[in-house]
Amino acid sequence: MPSEKRKNPESVLVVIKRTKYELDLEAYSSEEELKRIAHIQNDSFSRVYNSHQRQLQSREELKRIFPKGVFIFREELDNLDISNFDLVIALGGDNHFTYVAHHALDNLVLGCNSDPETSVGALLSFHMGDIAEAVSKNWENTNLEEWPRINVKIEYPDGQAIETFQGISEISIRNNSPDLTSRFLIFHENESEEQKCSGLLVYTGAGSTGWVMSCENKDVSFDKQAPYFKVYCRELRKKENQKYKLDHFTVRNSFRLISEMRGGISIDSLAERIYDFPPGAKADFSVSPERLRVVVKKHG
Repeated sequence: MPSEKRKNPESVLVVIKRTKYELDLEAYSSEEELKRIAHIQNDSFSRVYNSHQRQLQSREELKRIFPKGVFIFREELDNLDISNFDLVIALGGDNHFTYVAHHALDNLVLGCNSDPETSVGALLSFHMGDIAEAVSKNWENTNLEEWPRINVKIEYPDGQAIETFQGISEISIRNNSPDLTSRFLIFHENESEEQKCSGLLVYTGAGSTGWVMSCENKDVSFDKQAPYFKVYCRELRKKENQKYKLDHFTVRNSFRLISEMRGGISIDSLAERIYDFPPGAKADFSVSPERLRVVVKKHG
């Protein structure tokens, strides 16, 4: 971590994701009803509750490490000016990390896995013990990485234009109905193509260990700091004797889509970040000149 940040290590905001137990308890009328539903769902109550307890322990441990830190649930981010915090810690999983990062584009961000027993956390460099060690060593055992972000601009047929939240991990473009084909015109550099498939994935190095890995069924990961993103066409509809040119390609500047469907653009798999993509809408995806600054553990 940069030396100027070490001068004020207590200027920390910890953003907490509610546990599945907490969310389910809100959704159902009582713990008894929650247990009844969980019993139907592969008798999952004990697993969910035990994870809840471990995540509560993670919260308490962070409060011990940062006694002057500010602790909030992520729902409070919209009502808080976080510009004065040197470091924002996302305590949860990968999806929570990207949600927090959307609000902390000008801060240093650190991802901490709240329950490593049940979560891999590909975007999360830290477990609880790692943070305690980093603080004890004045952050000397950490590095600062700069991850690329994806700009997305959508122009609608009525002339309205918007810029979405920036993509950090992966962006999905697909038909609103999962049973219908996704259709669009795709333009990249000097190539253009009409495609029909189950949807596009646009992903950075941070997203290269996720959804697209399952689609390809092989390791397609690349450096989280690589200054480009890639585009992958899922379940491309094959035509006899046709060789597609834009089924999986690298974007160092930008590419464009024109929608031929009633679709949507989902940023980082977040329900709060889905944008309409109706027929005739144009979307431009480009590498942002800005970077997400992420604190990570040193390797080795």
